[in-house]
Amino acid sequence: MKNVKHFAQRYVDWVIKLGRLKFSLLGFIVIAALALCTHIIMSLLIVGEIHWRSLSYAILFGLISTPFVIYFFTLLVERLELSRLHLARSVKELQQEIKDRILAEQRLAQANDNKTRLMATISHELRTPLNGIMGLTRILLDTELSEQQRNYLNTINVSAVSLGNIFNDIIDFEKIDAQRIELYRTETDFYSFLNDIHNICRLMAEQKHLQFKMHYAKDFPSRLMLDTTRLSQILWNLMSNATKFTEKGEINLEIKRVGASEYHFIVQDTGQGIPQQELDKIFAMHYQVDSRFNKHKPAGSGIGLAISKTLAELMGGSLQVHSVLGEGSTFILSIQAEIAPQSEVEISHAGVSRLHILLVEDVELNILVAQTLLEKLGNFVDVARSGQEAIEKFERSSYDLVLLDILLPDMSGFDIAHRLRQNYEQDRYEHLPPLIALTANLMQDKEEYRRKGMDDVLRKPLLPEALIACLKEHFGEERESLGVAVYNRLPKEEKSALDFIDFSILEELIDMLGVAFARKSLALFAQTMPDYMEELQNAYRSYQEESTAAAGVADCAHKIKGAAASVGLKRIRELAERAQHRERADWSHNIGELIAELARCWKGDTESLENYLQRI
Repeated sequence: MKNVKHFAQRYVDWVIKLGRLKFSLLGFIVIAALALCTHIIMSLLIVGEIHWRSLSYAILFGLISTPFVIYFFTLLVERLELSRLHLARSVKELQQEIKDRILAEQRLAQANDNKTRLMATISHELRTPLNGIMGLTRILLDTELSEQQRNYLNTINVSAVSLGNIFNDIIDFEKIDAQRIELYRTETDFYSFLNDIHNICRLMAEQKHLQFKMHYAKDFPSRLMLDTTRLSQILWNLMSNATKFTEKGEINLEIKRVGASEYHFIVQDTGQGIPQQELDKIFAMHYQVDSRFNKHKPAGSGIGLAISKTLAELMGGSLQVHSVLGEGSTFILSIQAEIAPQSEVEISHAGVSRLHILLVEDVELNILVAQTLLEKLGNFVDVARSGQEAIEKFERSSYDLVLLDILLPDMSGFDIAHRLRQNYEQDRYEHLPPLIALTANLMQDKEEYRRKGMDDVLRKPLLPEALIACLKEHFGEERESLGVAVYNRLPKEEKSALDFIDFSILEELIDMLGVAFARKSLALFAQTMPDYMEELQNAYRSYQEESTAAAGVADCAHKIKGAAASVGLKRIRELAERAQHRERADWSHNIGELIAELARCWKGDTESLENYLQRI
């Protein structure tokens, strides 16, 4: 069979080599000769003679038909061979193309691997200092700062968060391109997450002098399984666009639970809006609104909304938009989130409203204790350190409750309450929440505080049971004790030797917020107390030179009393309280000794309390 194919191929090659005309002529001669010989032989064998007339007819027919037959046969063989050769070349080219494509895919895979390693390296190298910036700014924001310094740090913090989310978009763009993006859901304190979102969104809005309001339902589960990084990234993209394209007015974020595991985040602005013909395009990669409709110079890469939509779909939801040109836009993010399994140590928030609270306080230690306690109960907390800052924040946001320290650097809590009530009565405010006084002084009759504009009063340090009872009274809900920490307390006989410690306050603080928090609070007290003592001693020297400066001494003593009470340092609190009451007859005679006693014992008492906390 192989030999037949070989000779057949050689025959075809020979036909192609001779060409159609030469092969037709040669074929005609050969066939004519064979036909003539065959006719003569067959005639002799069958009839015994040759019929020349018949032979001449056969020769004439052959001369007419044979050349055409041979020519078309040759043409067919030639075309078939040429097709075979062309097909062979195509097969060879296809095989080479396949080899080239395999090589290109290998190179592309290697390039993708190199890009992935590069992005991982960049991620590590950039996130490390970025996290440091955000962490340090948060720490600095919890210290005493001027208004200008606080604004600078808020700008740094927002910029760092923005840079982190932009970087997340870039990383996700690479992962989407490689089809490797995935979610990492972890157990999340949902209200703590919302509190963080509220803080960053408020700061973003404030940078453009916009009003930000956050509305949320009252019945969310306290812990959900979420990829908080991805969810924050989507909300940041939506909020960033809202602030970018809104010149005046407000931005609202509303969170709803619309099913057993479905949640909606609705971002609404009063900006320039999006034309209808552009709505179907804005989620496309690298798309930016046509400059004819966009008052702003195009900014960004145009990938934020596209990536946000992809992430929303990964979360089992969607991202939609409704907009009217010139009236603003509304983006609706829906996600699926399951309730986290109950853990053994969990703060119960069932049936408890989450409040947006304005805390007005100027002593850092008191802020730390009160803010932590309120947030542990699932509330959102804004802090104002002066009366003017409190009024400005109140007019920019909507609060459910205002906690007012009585003594502030620029005005009293009563002055703030009077200003708020006056503006409310003049219809400048639509709503006036309960105003509750915070005081470290001995409790007076609550009616006295109400006559001065307060709705209620709480004593500092802020104790869980008193706070929960107050919230229950004003908001009509059962609030559960946190019960976070359970620890081994020292025997009573050992505590008796530490009579300068107020164990009732300290142990309630530990039960509520944990030993680690108590240690952190004491460390802050030890850090700030030298400044307080220096301020007190300077005020005392001024008083010695001018008796009218007694109020300065009392104010300094008041700060020390509140700070000491917050960590359970009873002796320091009592000495400071005696130093505060300048209206007493023996105050001027004893104030020097009281200050000297404070200076003598505060360090020893602090160290003893620190040692106690180390043993529990």
